[in-house]
Amino acid sequence: MKEINTIKIFSTELGCIAMQALIFSDSHRGFSYIYDTVVKYPKIDLIIHAGDVQADVDDILSVFPRIPCAYVLGNNDFSVWDVPYDRFFEFGGKKIFLTHGHNYGVKMSPRRVTAKAKEMGADICIFGHTHVPYLDEGEILTINPGTARRGYALLTVEDGTVRAELKPL
Repeated sequence: MKEINTIKIFSTELGCIAMQALIFSDSHRGFSYIYDTVVKYPKIDLIIHAGDVQADVDDILSVFPRIPCAYVLGNNDFSVWDVPYDRFFEFGGKKIFLTHGHNYGVKMSPRRVTAKAKEMGADICIFGHTHVPYLDEGEILTINPGTARRGYALLTVEDGTVRAELKPL
């Protein structure tokens, strides 16, 4: 499985003013939901998947080879190896902590995962696992796109400003 270990994409390097990422989680072999969303955004800069991805990332990388994909394992990724549970990277000059969340008790509360993101110096925390969309625009922008079968999140970084939107299918 091809993966991107470090993503460092700055808008100034690419000559762009605004950059966008699509965020998915918990697709559980539901690539058609991801496909139907990605084709609506032909100029997307990054796809982010917060785990329980199974083989969907293989499909993403095969069908959309020009779009980088940052992803992590979830608690149901039994057939995927050599992929971390947590990832830290930069996008548009913003630092992102990406995890599935099951190791941080996110079904009870997002407090531990946001504390970890803060400890790492992240501007944005992305997690999944709960299948329930969540958006908190506090000190650290915290996003759970919910299950890919019902929706996704759109992340925009423009002139140093970050905006996130939860979108239903």
